[in-house]
Amino acid sequence: LPGAVPEEELMNSGHELPEGYTCPLCCLPIALPAAQHSRLNTCCMKMVCHGCIVASAKRGIGDTCAFCRTPTPDSSAAILALVRKRVDAKDPLAIESLASAYC
Repeated sequence: LPGAVPEEELMNSGHELPEGYTCPLCCLPIALPAAQHSRLNTCCMKMVCHGCIVASAKRGIGDTCAFCRTPTPDSSAAILALVRKRVDAKDPLAIESLASAYC
């Protein structure tokens, strides 16, 4: 085809996903929409892909966070306490999450 762009040039000229759309465990991009293919862990405010969550469950650590190994909270109050702890640490994602909960 005349004027066709080679595949390598096409792939290198595209936009990159923001850092928030990369799994911190496997370093693979999280498919969009990210909310359907990952879970936000409130203990560390990291978005982990479903593949890493399934892998951690298979290894027998499914009741803890796949990233920081914090036990999974069992109530809304426990989740709120974890988010507030991250807010106190000046985590911008935690601040945004807490603010959206009150809106």
